[in-house]
Amino acid sequence: MEFNRSKLMIASFLTLVASGFGFATRAFAGYDWGEAFSIGGLQFGAIMGAGFLGFGMMIFFGGILVEKFGYKTLLFIAFILHIGSGVMLLLAPGQFGGWREADATTATVKVYQLLFASAFVFSIAQGLYEAVINPLIGDLYPENKTHYLNILHAGWPGGMILGGLFAACFMGKEPWILHMPWQYALSSFGIFVIAYAVLAFPEKFPKTASSHHENFATTFACFLSLPFLVLIVLHALIGYMELGVDSWISKLLENVLPNAIVILVYTSALMFILRFFAGPIVHRINPIGLLFTSSVIACIGLVWLSRDIGSIFVVFAAVTFYSFGKAFLWPTMLAVAGERYPGSGAVAMGALGAAGMLTVGLIAGPTIGAQQGFHTSQNLKETAPATYERYVDEDKKYWAYEYKEVAGDKFSAASATTVEEGKATDTSAFANAELLDDPTKELLAENASEDVPAVKKSYLYGSRKTLQLTAYVPAVMALGFLGLLVYYKSIGGYKVLNTDGTEKENQHFH
Repeated sequence: MEFNRSKLMIASFLTLVASGFGFATRAFAGYDWGEAFSIGGLQFGAIMGAGFLGFGMMIFFGGILVEKFGYKTLLFIAFILHIGSGVMLLLAPGQFGGWREADATTATVKVYQLLFASAFVFSIAQGLYEAVINPLIGDLYPENKTHYLNILHAGWPGGMILGGLFAACFMGKEPWILHMPWQYALSSFGIFVIAYAVLAFPEKFPKTASSHHENFATTFACFLSLPFLVLIVLHALIGYMELGVDSWISKLLENVLPNAIVILVYTSALMFILRFFAGPIVHRINPIGLLFTSSVIACIGLVWLSRDIGSIFVVFAAVTFYSFGKAFLWPTMLAVAGERYPGSGAVAMGALGAAGMLTVGLIAGPTIGAQQGFHTSQNLKETAPATYERYVDEDKKYWAYEYKEVAGDKFSAASATTVEEGKATDTSAFANAELLDDPTKELLAENASEDVPAVKKSYLYGSRKTLQLTAYVPAVMALGFLGLLVYYKSIGGYKVLNTDGTEKENQHFH
């Protein structure tokens, strides 16, 4: 049966554009949520983590469901869930208003739970997309899986570019054009969801990998391979480094650049371009060699980015290095699963994706948020104790991190205030902070000249410390890929396999 490869490729590409667009706008919502709902760093990190948690759970089970029910059914369910996530965002402001009138002390908690639920449903849809599109593209382009999977996954940074530019124009404290209500900005990903649905649903889809086996259990044979289990651990670390940092990079650098979303757009643009060149690169060095080299470069980039950088040009140089490191990691890992374990199809790819996304959702998002909040709070306490007393809010605890967090609404107001020559030029951000009572507004405005520089400096310190700690992750990845290089060398080189376990011709790397 002939399939419209181009149309299915474009539709699959658009699912990742929709996901990337939603991710980028959500990553830039910290300021708006802090101002509107007093959402703090740990809560923001948990919401960003929820945007991957359902993904990690569903991409593995979705892989099993794909093998059982086929591609199109799972894609339709993902479509419904994605739209539902957007509806929840549209309802949040009205719900918060009602909750605040009834009980102001719990309104922030309830709206946080609603935003968390929206991100979680969004991530389930993402997980189903990936469970479908990775093996689908592998089936449609069996002659060059690494190249076409990298092209497919250029849709993710492509969506982040569009979403980042959209956020820069219409969200945050200094939008380029005008400030749009955040709920409309975040739900705009629905445009791409509808577009892929129109393209994909009328088309016929190929059969799944399990249709080639008489015994469905054969699909799970990959879990009997020790190298595959190593790949799962390494992909979990990739998720922590790549998506964990991407979730936070706009907030981590928001006091370095006037509009830090530019960093996310820039790194996404580099990834978008680089992923189109994965094919020629992988033909020069084998996929494991590419993964090892990428890990080393990403580690250097994060260490560089964590330094006390005075020039914006040096910041961009550091993120350029980091972007070159992370660009090929995720899709090349999926290609390795497809090439080495073709009989496991969607299950093998889903297991890797699940490891990466669950790590982001359960560990990376909240951990990076806790690290940033802890080091910001500790630095503020040490360098400006009076400011610390005015700005810290409730106690927070996450693993070994126990601290009083800088309140989200106070931090948003301080971020929007400029201090020149030791004086605050405009303190209206404090007066306009709806969640603060009048005495607190007056106290913060009176001390803005002293407090604002201290808060911004401590936040920058916390951000750099967090990036420094994250740099350990790609260092461990590099050691793991080096071990796999040695292993494949010992068995005669990296070989691309057919579903029956035989070696494909002309696809053997030493």
